[in-house]
Amino acid sequence: MAGKETLFANKAMAEPGRAIFHQVYDEETKDPKGLQEKFLLDLIADNAETEFGRKYGFADIKTVEEYRKRVPVAVYDDFAPYLERMRNGEKNVLTAYPFDHMNTTSGTVGTPKYVPMTSKQQEVFLKYNFHYNNGLKAEMLPEEWMQGKTFCTSEGTCKKQDNGITIGCASAKNAESLQDPKNPQGRMMQVLYTSPLEAMIPEEGTDTKYIHLRFALMEPDLTGMVTGFYNMLVHLFQYLADNYEMLIDDIEKGTIDESVKMPESVRASLMEKIRPMPERAAELRAAFADGPDKPFLTKIWKNLVYLNGAGGDGLAIYDERIKAKFSGNLVRNMYAGVTASEGLWSVPAGIDTLDSILAAGSAFMEFLPEEAGDDFSQAVLMHELEEGRTYELIITNYCGFYRYRMSDAVKVTGFINETPLVQFMYRVNKTISVALEKTTELALDRTVTRTAEEMGFLLADYCVYPNPDVNPGRYDFLIETVPEDLGKIDMEKLKECVYRLLSEANPRYSYAVEHGQLALPEVHLLQPETGILYREMMIFRGSNPSQLKPVHVIGNERQRKFFFGLIEQ
Repeated sequence: MAGKETLFANKAMAEPGRAIFHQVYDEETKDPKGLQEKFLLDLIADNAETEFGRKYGFADIKTVEEYRKRVPVAVYDDFAPYLERMRNGEKNVLTAYPFDHMNTTSGTVGTPKYVPMTSKQQEVFLKYNFHYNNGLKAEMLPEEWMQGKTFCTSEGTCKKQDNGITIGCASAKNAESLQDPKNPQGRMMQVLYTSPLEAMIPEEGTDTKYIHLRFALMEPDLTGMVTGFYNMLVHLFQYLADNYEMLIDDIEKGTIDESVKMPESVRASLMEKIRPMPERAAELRAAFADGPDKPFLTKIWKNLVYLNGAGGDGLAIYDERIKAKFSGNLVRNMYAGVTASEGLWSVPAGIDTLDSILAAGSAFMEFLPEEAGDDFSQAVLMHELEEGRTYELIITNYCGFYRYRMSDAVKVTGFINETPLVQFMYRVNKTISVALEKTTELALDRTVTRTAEEMGFLLADYCVYPNPDVNPGRYDFLIETVPEDLGKIDMEKLKECVYRLLSEANPRYSYAVEHGQLALPEVHLLQPETGILYREMMIFRGSNPSQLKPVHVIGNERQRKFFFGLIEQ
């Protein structure tokens, strides 16, 4: 139960957070050009004696223009040989900054990548993620959020190499800090987070969904939820809707149902942390009196104030599903800025807005207009961005990446002082182009979302397969809805709607169809909860739940076989 200790811990985080919030929001936004120049020249000076720095003459570079002329734009494969040597313990290869951990990316595109988490990069995350977000909550949310605990879905484990370097996703490294008695943030999180270590640093074979939800349900004064991606919240809430009776029974009796998978050592450890809670169980049964089909989050947690995570374009369908089925639009949203395993590029501009502020002190950034292709001479700097245009992000940061092509596209939506506001749009390397039509994931997302709205069904998930096995090629749409909507859908009208709306989203697509370069799209319905089942399969295969993004573009044979094998007949 939350109490004075929780309030004290939230206030202790809010005060330094307010200072960082105003520093970034009010001061850093006034001079992005100067801040960017200082960031880059300081970084070059610090890394002049690294192998990479000597190769490109960092010691002689005195201006931003010289840097951009000498150092080529690169992709991950250009850095991979250096990173492998760093993983093996070599120093001063790409960066002079010390590091003892390498983040692994989610690996949704190709194989996982390795990103050195240097001491300087840790400072960036601490300032622009931890402190800034706490300051934003303190400034823009009602004070009630400080009264309760937070449900954090973060989890993962790290593997320690013989040379002492740990390997794992960023969330796993953050979870490990909870075990460090010398880490003040770790100690604070143990007070504020509902989930025990058994869920956040799970042993193999542990059903973490049950543990996360069981301990969150035990806490009536929950005020916030933090996740990486909103699709993870959808999966957790659906698990709760499917298993609420079992969870409530366990809370009432102080037991763990035998059907819940976990090692016996984990079960024994958890049993020491729980007790019978008949009063809380009665409250939860009352909350579910109308069943799980009506929004139930604010009935379970009457003081729930906010959700925090990535929920914008590309994840909008999960955001909308949360509002329609679980929260009833009664909870505020603090959408994450543009972040990745490789770093952090922007911070939330406010509450209930998808706009984020480019963080000029977090990395040196260049922006390639989306129509420029591979013509890097057209790349511009932060102070040269134009409202309404979309750019691909190129970054130089403390991880040892120099002019690294992120493949993230952002759109400039406005300005705060002199600093651009942006929204994440799509992954450049997730574009479908069967006949040079270049359909982005954003166009697919908006097509399917608008189709569901027009035809009156709840969109649960979807994926698209660019089918090369027919001539001409075509798009195969696989759409998932909820069981009660399956019988309502006219498949011919669905197909017509998808084609019309995708043609509006990408006129080059309809041109390709009209000129015989593409066939009309095929549309199938997926069995209910197919997206959840795929996620469970990937977790079983070893993927980290905190990093799993939804599959909207089928990119390999395993995905194709899985999703086509679950088409609703």
